[in-house]
Amino acid sequence: MKNVKKIVVRGCVILLFLAAFEAMARFCYENWKTYLLTSKRERTEMKGTIETLYCGTSLAARAFQPAVLDELLGTTGFNLANNSQPLKGTYYLIRETVEENPVKQIYLAPSISSLKETANAQEYLSAYENLRTARWKARYLLSVHSEELTVSALLYSTRVEEYLDLKTVKANVKNKLQKTTVKRYYGQRGWRASQKQYQGQNAGKQNNYLNYWDGDAKEAQISGESLEYLYKIADFCREENIELYLVLLPVTQDYIDGAGDMDNLDTVCRALAEELDAGYYNFMLYKERQSVFTDDKFGDTKHFNAEGGPLFSEIFAEVLQSGSPQEYFYDTMSDFKGSVKEDEE
Repeated sequence: MKNVKKIVVRGCVILLFLAAFEAMARFCYENWKTYLLTSKRERTEMKGTIETLYCGTSLAARAFQPAVLDELLGTTGFNLANNSQPLKGTYYLIRETVEENPVKQIYLAPSISSLKETANAQEYLSAYENLRTARWKARYLLSVHSEELTVSALLYSTRVEEYLDLKTVKANVKNKLQKTTVKRYYGQRGWRASQKQYQGQNAGKQNNYLNYWDGDAKEAQISGESLEYLYKIADFCREENIELYLVLLPVTQDYIDGAGDMDNLDTVCRALAEELDAGYYNFMLYKERQSVFTDDKFGDTKHFNAEGGPLFSEIFAEVLQSGSPQEYFYDTMSDFKGSVKEDEE
């Protein structure tokens, strides 16, 4: 019996040491400029007040600026989007945030890649790092069933490459103790952007597989996991009386030209929104897209930059407040191209 007690005590001591070591490794080596640190701190401070969520991948993270939208719509919103965030991760983020806030509406912006792809461990980790609470982190990890993700998530020390980079450690510790807020390219409440401007270097090129929509394959391109969690998000919204909207975001014409059958993508997403009892906006069909969202409003072919995000947020708010939002959009990409051609002539 004494031996068992000794083993238990030693085991607890080892676990406590490991937990302390991992906490220290994260505190010292996780870059203090990481946007998620500021985002999670803001969500904690805003607990109990968030009414609107903007969700998706890096496209949404750079498109929806809550500070602009709140001023125009009279709401309190937060952008939960993150780079390469799978729809499974988005579902758990929504659940965690709704548990603590009176959320009334959610705008979910799926990208072609998030619809087609089954996430890898690194992409699952993106959502894990975006979650705030230990309980929801644990539930998320249990749902993924990935040894690689579990090791990376629980043992931050496995991600450290240069333990002797003391200059970085000093900067991280100093700024975290002072709770310094990241200001560069960060517009608060989850929105971030770059100052880069797209120069048209991808003109005439076909997008890669994850950014290309095959009109012949149609809805079969949506991965099983992505479809499963779209339905889970919709079911949860119905249970909680939350209004759900699917939003296809505007991108450059070069991206659209290389992205395959955008009319079929619109048809599939419109039908999906109807099945999910969700509203639907496709800003690739926004009538003034090419004249308003010019290349200089993007950092690359599909991500808004620091100038484009606020501009889109203003227009998005205008559409939401309109009594006839359908008047802002063409019905098909063919109609859009035909109108542009007439204007050029």
